Amino acid sequence: MRHMHKTGLIIGITGTILIFLGLMMMQHYDIGRWIMYSGFIVVGVVWVWSIWDVIVAEDLRFYQKIFWLIITISVPVMGGLVYSIMNQKRNRIVT
Repeated sequence: MRHMHKTGLIIGITGTILIFLGLMMMQHYDIGRWIMYSGFIVVGVVWVWSIWDVIVAEDLRFYQKIFWLIITISVPVMGGLVYSIMNQKRNRIVT
């Protein structure tokens, strides 16, 4: 399960880059819209993945899970990415 955090982080950053690339290309090319839509799909999958990752985390206490669920749900993309970054070191939250 430890390697899934890195994968989710990389895929989330890639989806964010696709969204911005699609926004920049949309002014001149029609394919920019499809690149942006694919970025939204990727980011949506990462968002659901990060919510599920918080729910099934065994190393978090109840109040920590509630905190991370609130952050991940209320700030969709960045909440999941921050959780992934902070949960990198030996599968623990860095305090």
